[in-house]
Amino acid sequence: MKRFVLPALATALFVGVFTTTGCETSHSETDKPTLTGGEKHEETTTYKNPVTGDTSVEHKQQSY
Repeated sequence: MKRFVLPALATALFVGVFTTTGCETSHSETDKPTLTGGEKHEETTTYKNPVTGDTSVEHKQQSY
């Protein structure tokens, strides 16, 4: 029984770290008129990993 307790505890702690920490996400959208009478749609999504401090930004633009 003792030999199963340590692996079970280690697994629970390992899984717990990944389920309690997640990425912080922020998202913004804007619509702006263009000079030609169309419309420009922009989306920006920022992801931040609180554990490592890494940040990544995804930016999309569409013109109609």
